[in-house]
Order: sequence, then C-alpha cells, then structure tokens
Amino acid sequence: MTRNNHTAAIHVLKSKLQLQDDDYRALLVQLTGKASSKGMTASEQAHVRDHLQRLAERMGVAQPTTRRRPLTREQFDQVKKSASPRERKVWALWNQLARDGVLHNPSRAALNAWVERTVHVSALGFCTSAQLDTLIEALKAWQQRGGEHG
Repeated sequence: MTRNNHTAAIHVLKSKLQLQDDDYRALLVQLTGKASSKGMTASEQAHVRDHLQRLAERMGVAQPTTRRRPLTREQFDQVKKSASPRERKVWALWNQLARDGVLHNPSRAALNAWVERTVHVSALGFCTSAQLDTLIEALKAWQQRGGEHG
C-alpha cells in the first residue's frame, strides 16, 4: 500500500470513528510521536491505519479486514518502539515462558487470545495500565507455577 493509500485509509477510519481532531492528533502522537500522518513513514502510517482499523472493528463501524500480511521487520520494530514499557514487559514474560518450554505458541494471536480470556480486552494494545499490571502479575504467577496453564 502506498503512503497516499495509507493516508486516505487513516482519514476514512478517523471519520468512521468520529474522532475529534484533538483526539486524532493525540492518538497519532501516542502511536508514532508525530502529530500529522503526512510526516510519517509508510510503516508508521500502516501502524496507525492498523490501529484505527482494529478500533473501528471493535466499535462495530468497520468490517474486519480479509487479509493481513505478516509484519515486515521494519513494521515490527516500529510496533515494538511504540509499545509502552508495561506492554514490553508482557511480551518479555510471554517470550520467556516460550523459551522455558511452558508456552507452546508464542505468537501475537495467541497472546491476544490469552489477553482476551484474562482481562476481556481483544488485544494487548487496547489494555489500560491496570489491565497490563494484571497481565504481568498473571504471567509471573504462571512462571512460578512452572507450566500450569493460566
């Protein structure tokens, strides 16, 4: 997808979500550190578009996309940079459980399924600080139990 296509998709989703300009710009800054989609790289725009798409799907104002390509290394690095310290802690504990052989599927989809079962939020990126703290404590307890599923 080209930068112009990303920009167009972002603005369509902004309208569907009925985001006020101040809220939209705050979201852009939170996700990319930039207040305008025009100054973003294509991967930053893709990250914003994907985030808005997930929000729109969750709010019921957009249909789920039919095809999601795997993240490129650059996109993965961007997502990792935009994650909060608590989100990175969840990922670190999740991946440690996989390295320890406790967790057999360390994928993002598996993590999001566990997040939904645990704190009733569809994806890690939508969690509040309190929910992230709950997840961190649950993962620590899972590690201490040494393999019982949580």
